[in-house]
Amino acid sequence: MSEYKRTETILIVDDNEMNRDLLVGVLDRDEYQAVTAMNGQTALDLVQAHDVDLILLDINMPHMDGYEVCQRLKADERTMDIPVIFISALGETDDIVKGFDVGGGDYITKPFKFREVLARVEGQLMLYRQKRQIEAMMKRERHQHKVLDELRKQFIGSATHDLKNPIFVISGYLDMMERQPTITENERMQGYVNAMRRGVDKMNHLVRDMLDLLQLEHGVVLDKVDYVFSAFVRESVQDMVMRAKEKGLDFSVDVPDDKATIAIDPKRMNRVLDNLVSNAIKYTPEDGSIRVIAYLDEDTAALEVVDTGLGIPNESLATLFDPFQRVETVEHMEQEGSGLGLSIVKAIVEQHEGTITVQSEVGQGSTFRVELPRGLISGISDV
Repeated sequence: MSEYKRTETILIVDDNEMNRDLLVGVLDRDEYQAVTAMNGQTALDLVQAHDVDLILLDINMPHMDGYEVCQRLKADERTMDIPVIFISALGETDDIVKGFDVGGGDYITKPFKFREVLARVEGQLMLYRQKRQIEAMMKRERHQHKVLDELRKQFIGSATHDLKNPIFVISGYLDMMERQPTITENERMQGYVNAMRRGVDKMNHLVRDMLDLLQLEHGVVLDKVDYVFSAFVRESVQDMVMRAKEKGLDFSVDVPDDKATIAIDPKRMNRVLDNLVSNAIKYTPEDGSIRVIAYLDEDTAALEVVDTGLGIPNESLATLFDPFQRVETVEHMEQEGSGLGLSIVKAIVEQHEGTITVQSEVGQGSTFRVELPRGLISGISDV
């Protein structure tokens, strides 16, 4: 006999009264709380009305056999996690396999031994307890993560808003300094002011990115318009052509010739393409190439930015779109970046119900692909 009072309730389902009484006696001796049902429907009603931790289930019963009872239990979210042990005279392999197929956790053949029943019951209950403990722990962790995430957003939001005003003030004073003869006529002082200007601009961009990401994470209303897809792509990258050529890169754009339109927020989607192409230019060495390709097919409108740049190590791909994550190779860290650009890109694409993926090989280059669902294509335009 156990040294403590058990709290688990076990439901015994069997149409044979002698079998029910026998199992009740076995469980009582180990101080389990036992309840009984003489058929499948009564068992289903009981588990809806009472908390049951485990079910000992006979198979051969009239009207509804044990297999069907188990299937119904596993199909109901309220009872699907209750472990079921079949106890049956059916000992053929096919019968046992079917018991597991319908969701049974264990199978005992009659005639059974008391110690075997208790061992199987305790084994299933232990697994059930552990599962509930893990679920409770995961629930607590999800709650803690949610709380920490909210605190993070509040902190970033407060910090960035508080930074906007002093950055504006510093920028204003720099504007005044840049017009002073004592500065413009002094090469050293002008170098200092220029360095300050670069720092302020960098900080301003960081604050803007942080605020944009917070806004996107909380959800934004997109200002969608019907835009000719090919025209959007060409217009979005035209400012990049000169930057690429200045670095000695071959830059090409391949878009469809048709006038199909897509419903997008052009300002936000322009930011997506601007960021992806800017990154390609930044991380592609001289004499490399960049291709911007647009596709329209039956299912999707897609954009690809393909470069022959540094490439991304496999270990960095999983967190590439996470906020403040950067590829930590020497070559990548030599380029300035906040680690927010791709997070913003992903958020904007997902706001458009799309997806973004990347394929990359170190030393060979990367391909970023944005896909928007075909359902957003609105038709043909004369624009």
